[in-house]
Amino acid sequence: MPNKEKCIESIHIHTGESLKRDLQDLAMLESRAVGEYARAVLDLHVYGAKSRLERISTEEKAHTVPERY
Repeated sequence: MPNKEKCIESIHIHTGESLKRDLQDLAMLESRAVGEYARAVLDLHVYGAKSRLERISTEEKAHTVPERY
């Protein structure tokens, strides 16, 4: 979360029992609540992916030769 905004929105996710248990185990290892752990993982994934996409887009624009008329 880039701006450390207040977390007031919710997402309901249906998972299998084993995924939920594994999330609980990982959260416990980091002394976090499951929701807090899941939010941290989503932040890393979403903003990492977004950053990569923005970098690729910038690189593509730099390699594009403008057309001349």
